[in-house]
This record gives sequence, structure tokens and C-alpha cells, in this order.
Amino acid sequence: MFGGLEEIGFLLFIGFLLFGPKKLPEIARTLGKGMAELRRASNELKGSLEEELRNLERQTESPDQSHAEGHAEGMTGAVPKYGDHHSEPTPDESRTRT
Repeated sequence: MFGGLEEIGFLLFIGFLLFGPKKLPEIARTLGKGMAELRRASNELKGSLEEELRNLERQTESPDQSHAEGHAEGMTGAVPKYGDHHSEPTPDESRTRT
């Protein structure tokens, strides 16, 4: 198998044969810019996902007071907030459905 330096040399040799010595630096520059843009977009996406996870954790640790009071008083038909969904009915909901 190839090592790191041997692989790069082989790829440069193939690039030299396919594109020639004048085009190769331009192609490398374009690939470098593309990789930098991809890395930047990836880091931005990762940061926004981590921020959303922190917001969700904050909401589960200290729920909204009015939301908690609504469940305590047995309010039905309350409009859920964005991201406030449950896959299974709560015990109160399952009793009212039967």
C-alpha cells in the first residue's frame, strides 16, 4: 500500500500527465479554495446544530412556566410551541381518549 507522501506524489504525477504543468497550480488552487469553503460551511453547520442542542437542553432543564401551568391545570387543546412534540400520549391524554 501507499504511504502519505507516495500517494501525493502519485496523484501529482497523474495530474501532471492529464493537465500539464501550467494548469496544475490553477487546479490545485481551485481545489484548495473549494476545500476551505467546504470546511467553513461544515463548521458553521456544526456550530448551529450545537447551539440548537444547547437551546433544547435549556428548555428541558427549565421548562416555560406558562407551559408547565397549562399541563398542571389540565388544559386541553393548547397549541404546542415549535419543537414541542411528543411521540406517545401522556397518561392524562390517554385517559381522555378512551
